[in-house]
Amino acid sequence: MKRIITCVAMAYAMGLYAASTDNDTIVINKPQSVSIITGDSIQTIEVRGRENDEGYHYQNSIQLVDDNYVSKTTINHDRWTLGVKMNSNNDDQSKNEIVMKFAFGMVNAINCDKEVDFSTISSFELMWTIAQYNHYFDPQEHHRLSVGFALDWRNYRMTGNTRFDKDGSGRIVTTGYPDDASPKFSRFKVLSIAIPLEYRYKITSRFGFGFGPVFNWNVYGSMKTKYKLDGGTHKYTDKTIHQRVLTIDWLLRVYNPVINFYVKYSPMNVLKSDWGPQFQSVSFGIEI
Repeated sequence: MKRIITCVAMAYAMGLYAASTDNDTIVINKPQSVSIITGDSIQTIEVRGRENDEGYHYQNSIQLVDDNYVSKTTINHDRWTLGVKMNSNNDDQSKNEIVMKFAFGMVNAINCDKEVDFSTISSFELMWTIAQYNHYFDPQEHHRLSVGFALDWRNYRMTGNTRFDKDGSGRIVTTGYPDDASPKFSRFKVLSIAIPLEYRYKITSRFGFGFGPVFNWNVYGSMKTKYKLDGGTHKYTDKTIHQRVLTIDWLLRVYNPVINFYVKYSPMNVLKSDWGPQFQSVSFGIEI
């Protein structure tokens, strides 16, 4: 069990706190509080406040690993985070932050109607997480809950000899290209405002995984076909495809020090059942 030793009285009596990191010495005059947190494999020294600077925050962690140690030092890390701090046993054990992320991946349609033949290589997804709020429940950051606000753009593309069109009732159907035409592509595009929720667990100091739902408000959809015929380029665009307005995806992330990977499964059909071919999708890619 962790032992928490709070040295506030000692710090005020001395009016000075010095912490050594390798060959450097940091001197902190008149700290507001000094805490030493000792666990089974990690010791953390934390100083809050100093002379003429109530917002100052110094933290140094030493982790014992096979008779060696790993030292991690942060100064004023909290000043770049937003949110309300949560306290446990009158000692600050949590951390909050807001981050931005970008993801790029490929999309594979599944459970399709037989006439639909999407190309995974040409179908892709771009996701911009404008803001993601992370709450860590422990100093070692093993457990984290997150909620975000994102824009997600998915492009479902066919590149063979079949294209999307509309019949007389306005329903989307698949059909062939005109004779002697050279197909380029025929695709759906869906733009969503997304709210991702996630629980992340850090397995080691370098690897972890996260899982949770993504709630999508599909605000825009379009259909486009492009081909060449008789020396000219022909384009057909329609901005009414009757996509489902609200959908839920399931997102799995794998975290590592270099780059993160994700897989997202969309169990709900992209288009409304009365307005076009039915298909679901799986996307996978990288995140930075």
